[in-house]
Amino acid sequence: MKKTTLLVAIIFVASFVTAQIVNIPDANFKAALIANLSINTNGDGEIQVGEALATDSINVSYKHILDLTGIEAFTKIIYLDCSYNMLSTLEISNNINLIKLRCSDNSINKLDVSNNVVLEIFNCNDNQLTILDVRNNTNLKYLMCSRNKLTTLDVSNNLALIELDCYSNKLARLNISNNVVLTSLRCFDNLLITLDFSNNSALEYLSCNDNQLSTLDFRNNVNLEYLSCNDNQLVTLDVSNNLALIDLICSNNKLSTLNNSDNTNLEYLNCTNNQITTLNIGNNIFLRDLWCSNNELTKLDVSHNIYLEYLRCDNNQLTILDVRNNPSLRDLNCNSNKLIKLDVSHNSDLIDFDCSGNQLISLKMDNGNNIEIFSFNAKYNPNLICIDVDDATWATEIWKNIDSHSYFSNHCK
Repeated sequence: MKKTTLLVAIIFVASFVTAQIVNIPDANFKAALIANLSINTNGDGEIQVGEALATDSINVSYKHILDLTGIEAFTKIIYLDCSYNMLSTLEISNNINLIKLRCSDNSINKLDVSNNVVLEIFNCNDNQLTILDVRNNTNLKYLMCSRNKLTTLDVSNNLALIELDCYSNKLARLNISNNVVLTSLRCFDNLLITLDFSNNSALEYLSCNDNQLSTLDFRNNVNLEYLSCNDNQLVTLDVSNNLALIDLICSNNKLSTLNNSDNTNLEYLNCTNNQITTLNIGNNIFLRDLWCSNNELTKLDVSHNIYLEYLRCDNNQLTILDVRNNPSLRDLNCNSNKLIKLDVSHNSDLIDFDCSGNQLISLKMDNGNNIEIFSFNAKYNPNLICIDVDDATWATEIWKNIDSHSYFSNHCK
């Protein structure tokens, strides 16, 4: 009889506890939970403890929530998305089963994830965090903590880390030597002076621009496909071992030479605003975009680049530019050089063309050039005596801004 009474009492207490109402003071948070019938299963306008315990996923993003009090009752959730709200605090120490946490785009200034040891995906971008301790989160694979106010970040215990986004903080140091499976790193717009990638042979994507880096060594990063290291203090850049490289952005540095002859998979290269006198793009036959403006180039060979669509080589010292073997060219900006002759008669896809500010004597075109935007500026090409086209009427209609002293002919030498 005593055993039966005890069992009834236990059942009664359990039923009473699960029937209790979860305290959710924020009206918007409560309304979002009640509206979700997979959480509010009885549809009674309240969230019972039993309903909270039966929930494994919560998405309350974009709900104008100020306070997430009540989330502690949802101890079995593995996924929480409370991004794009107005939270200043977030208490998730009871939610020990969380695997995915998204709390980006709030105003959170303190966040303790030390109890969330099974966390694998964690996005806290766009908050007000000055400290973030992820040392206990050894299962972490994806960490996004960009656009905060972090001055330090220790990821030495996060050996499973695959992607790390920590850009737009105030980091002066970043040690990723233990993160050997890391494939993607975005650490741009910080205060980094040095970065060591020697242990990160799996790295495929790197954006470290807008720092204070003076040297970078990529010899061990043979899988690197995307590299953005612009706006630093680099004087040299060796990417000869990075044969998988597809995109390279190294503009706004202090480079004097750049050799990409081994990067045969390169499709996009931007090296503007350096001090480059020699640019070797040799065997880059797949190159589609080349931006090398504002350097000191005296020679540029693009003869093998049949897929090249965009070429910006303005503000250099070029006296010769041969684009006859670039049939895919759509955008050519070669202004402010020292070109004497220019032949674009083979570039029938050209629609945007700027050759102003040169010393042109002859300019050869073709009726197939369906140019929509043209900048010639005859004032800075006073020696031009020949514009070679088959149909002078066609040329006159397109380039009404050419001086009267220039004349059209199909006999340019």
